[in-house]
Amino acid sequence: MDRKIYTVEVTLAGMTRPYSSEFQTADQFKDGWKRVLLMAHGKADVRCTCPGSGERRLSIHSRSNSDRFHLARFPETGSEHSEDCVYYGVDPSMSGLGSYRRGVVQELDDGAVKIKLKVGLQKRATAAPEEGDASSPAAPSIPATRPRTGQASMTLLGLLHFLWTQAGLHAWSPGMEGKRNLGVVHYHLMRSAMTTYAGRVRLAQNLVIATPTATGQQAGHNKAKALEAVTQRRRLVVIAPLAQHQEGMDGSATLPIAGFHGIPYLNLDENVWEPLERRFAREIDSWRAGNAVIAVVQTDPPKSSGGSMRAQVVDIALMQTTRDWIPVDSGYEALVAEKLVAEKRRFEKPLRFDAGEDAVFPDFWLRDTDTPTPLEIWGMSTPEYQSRKAEKTALYDDRYGQDGWWSWNAGAGDPVPSFPS
Repeated sequence: MDRKIYTVEVTLAGMTRPYSSEFQTADQFKDGWKRVLLMAHGKADVRCTCPGSGERRLSIHSRSNSDRFHLARFPETGSEHSEDCVYYGVDPSMSGLGSYRRGVVQELDDGAVKIKLKVGLQKRATAAPEEGDASSPAAPSIPATRPRTGQASMTLLGLLHFLWTQAGLHAWSPGMEGKRNLGVVHYHLMRSAMTTYAGRVRLAQNLVIATPTATGQQAGHNKAKALEAVTQRRRLVVIAPLAQHQEGMDGSATLPIAGFHGIPYLNLDENVWEPLERRFAREIDSWRAGNAVIAVVQTDPPKSSGGSMRAQVVDIALMQTTRDWIPVDSGYEALVAEKLVAEKRRFEKPLRFDAGEDAVFPDFWLRDTDTPTPLEIWGMSTPEYQSRKAEKTALYDDRYGQDGWWSWNAGAGDPVPSFPS
């Protein structure tokens, strides 16, 4: 989703004045907007007027070693803004994003985000910035109330879920129909990577993403990054759909991906494939059945030989999606997602990131009701699953009321109930 800048209200010395999006961005008002920010810096109350909820406060920041100023949302307030607002951010408590310890995900005061990856992006480890390092200003982690127990770093799957969420690809609205393709996915993922740092490294420097054509700019950028990774000894992160499954692909020496233009050949050893089959058995079965599956890969620094580049895969994770690129965890979820799309509903899929099994959030959030409505799909009938189902049912009843959430007993063969109006 392309987000927009709304009018902001600046209150200074008891007087409140609005400043339109045009005044904030148009060249002819550049000097006037700069004077407003200079006069208000450190003294004014600034609020966004987007149709969100809460205070939607903004802060004025000065760029280091310059006289330039910019607005940024207050940390942990992204969910107060409307989804089409440039200051919007997902609510960590509504997905597995809230499971990380403090410091794993940090909002920086220029609007960028710093994450702590389990495996660094340099072959030779480099120290991450200290919390007070001026090159990477510290800010409260997301959210401020997050417990200190939890995941101490972000895995490769967590990174894929993070980028997918930051890019808004986990969410759907009727206006998106027919507008999502590999090129669009590439654009939004890369835009999110431009404002994401892993330690001191901007993720976009190491990220190559599948692209539909060999002649476009995206393929050229992929190749340039891969060549730079050879000389700089950088690990690459690759995001690409698996190629349509064919006999003999399982366990092949090269990972079969679609949209491979500009991406090195990805060498895959048995010691990587075999754990992948165990950990992502559901996704591999879905791939074999002809469904879309996204791979995120971390490689050793690539090597160039004979006019081609190859990179050794050191880690890989998989995520199933629908044909509209909406992540799903099962065939039942895919059916519900496709039904929601067909009925022109607005919804999102909360991703698990690296949260443990004790983390509770629904399979989908329906977002076009008065308040977000949880959608839960019961897909199994084992005693352990039934016990977990009873716990979640009691929790949902307590939080949302018996009529405040939706469920489908898919594992028992029940038809899909009507969605809340």
